[in-house]
Amino acid sequence: MSGNVTSLGSEGLHRAQLPRWGLWWAAGLGVLFALLHRNFLYRMFFIAAEAPTGRWGEALRQVLTLKVSGDWSHALVVPAISAYFIYKNRDRLATVPSRVYWPGLALLFLGLFSFAWWIYPGRNDMFQGYSMILGLFGLVLFLQGPARMRVLWFPILYLALGVKISDRLWEQIAWRLQLIAANAATIVMQVLGYDASVEGSTIKLTFMRDGRWVSEALNVAEACSGLRMLMAFVALGAAIAYLVDRPWWHRLVMLVLTVPIAVAINVGRVSTLGVLFVMNRELARGDFHVFIGMLMLLPAAGLFLLVGWVLDHLVTHEPEDPPAGPPSPPPAMQQAWSAEREFPDRRWVLRGLLFGGGMTALIGLQFGLLLAILRPDAVLGGRVGGAPVWALSAMTLAGLGAGGWFLGRSVVGERAASTKGSTRGVPMGVALGVLIVATLGLNGVVQATRVVLIKQPVPMREPLWPLPKQLGNWTMVREDPRLSREELEALGTEQYLSRIYRDLSMPENAPGSILRLHVAYYTGTPDTV
Repeated sequence: MSGNVTSLGSEGLHRAQLPRWGLWWAAGLGVLFALLHRNFLYRMFFIAAEAPTGRWGEALRQVLTLKVSGDWSHALVVPAISAYFIYKNRDRLATVPSRVYWPGLALLFLGLFSFAWWIYPGRNDMFQGYSMILGLFGLVLFLQGPARMRVLWFPILYLALGVKISDRLWEQIAWRLQLIAANAATIVMQVLGYDASVEGSTIKLTFMRDGRWVSEALNVAEACSGLRMLMAFVALGAAIAYLVDRPWWHRLVMLVLTVPIAVAINVGRVSTLGVLFVMNRELARGDFHVFIGMLMLLPAAGLFLLVGWVLDHLVTHEPEDPPAGPPSPPPAMQQAWSAEREFPDRRWVLRGLLFGGGMTALIGLQFGLLLAILRPDAVLGGRVGGAPVWALSAMTLAGLGAGGWFLGRSVVGERAASTKGSTRGVPMGVALGVLIVATLGLNGVVQATRVVLIKQPVPMREPLWPLPKQLGNWTMVREDPRLSREELEALGTEQYLSRIYRDLSMPENAPGSILRLHVAYYTGTPDTV
């Protein structure tokens, strides 16, 4: 989709510029791709903005006032970094003509139908996100070719850092990082002379307060595991490594070191909070607790930049002499750029549109038939199956084979009929047809099956506090104190009830005579749990 042959500045370096029709075409494909994946993008935005689903005002206010500090708040800037990387390398991209690469179409289909699979029956947000990125990679590879993908692969794959990891995997990683942070911070405090021991993820401290010895526990909660810092720092480290021109092995070393640097800095944070806890426990909670976490990003970034500086000075290269004159593109490249100057013949675009849409519909039907074979309960309650499914599947495969043959004939026909050498009409139409039919098809299936992809907040019908204090033989002994703001943040809701009941028909302190009742109401969370 490149166009005019122009010169790059006063040096006369020829390059291809994207014509105006190419910009509109790329924007249209981008809008269709976003519409196809809009439900996933919708959920990820509210997860990153830490706002209930559908409350746009609250979400935008959180983002604009920089009050987002959750586990995935960095996802808001990941697309911007990818866009900046493309902008930064625009001249490098412009010196390489694009070309159609048909194997990319297979990756696009794989990403689209993998995305549908992970909606149902897979039901996994993380793999939905990765499937979306795979589809985007295939689309760009299909229309731009391998030469340009040598630049574009990084900004596309970088988007994976904005995809929320599944809760099960997240909890497993967080728990291990909690143990590492608690054990390492205990060692650091012992070296500093504090009486500290560790049990699980809890640091036990013995110190003098108000003239007497006290023992208190500092719990390293999931929010202090360092996983939040780790994900944000990996995203930052990858951006720093690739936004600056450096050898590939420099970038690899910097990416590998992001994990140990983030873990080490988090150990320093927990150790600092432990020292502050001994001095004044109020300093280890509230806004100051959050401030300490943000402050630790400074030494983390400093260490990472130091690593880059050391790598840059570890091996030095003598500068090469500049070329005697401005480089000129080879004749084949000039011909490729000139061939793409004008918009392709609309007849070939329309033919590609019909083929792309038809093949997508057939592949979608084949996907449904495959689902009916593998998961009969997942398609129309298992009422479809047996010989009709296999027969229809064979007919669909035959239709795909015929469509592929006609598509190949169209590509050859466009090449033969083109007087200017442009052969992009059919591929452009195919890409447009694929995205249009995929978007309409997915929306139609969702509406027909009444699948709920976006959860809306459900307000409480009745408050929790009127729950009776006398339930048969059970009488409320006491109500637990209100949780702190940090504990409420970890709990995820302010609508909860926590009480202690005792069975008066049993002797006091008898086993089973005490019951702790905890009830919490959750709603408006954008994830699929």
